[in-house]
Amino acid sequence: MSMTRILGLVFCFLAMVALGACGGGNDKKDAEQTVRDIASATNDSDGDKFCGLVTKMFIEQTTGAKGDKAKDACKKQIDSLKSPDLKVSKITKTEIKGDKATVTAVLKSSGRKRPQVFNLKKEDGDYKLASANQ
Repeated sequence: MSMTRILGLVFCFLAMVALGACGGGNDKKDAEQTVRDIASATNDSDGDKFCGLVTKMFIEQTTGAKGDKAKDACKKQIDSLKSPDLKVSKITKTEIKGDKATVTAVLKSSGRKRPQVFNLKKEDGDYKLASANQ
């Protein structure tokens, strides 16, 4: 194999590694989609989906349980919601810093709109809710 060909392969490999490290430019879209998916799962009272969109630490903090018991408690809490009618009206700001993202959205529920800040963290390669505040 010629030196030019070897250098070409090395360059391609380095380019692929660099693109992978940058998240391919989709981090903003992925973070915003996570917020939309959280609202959708809440609106549908879908505990399985919702609890897969939040970090392990968030589940344990909000349920007061640990491990599998925390996930079960999370599912029960979300499954028991009665018609929350929650929608993302608009996303006003998204910031990405390493494996963390902050998404500011306007949520609409029962005819009322309110701002909500979602603090997301990558866990298992996906953005998940780590905390939220108004």
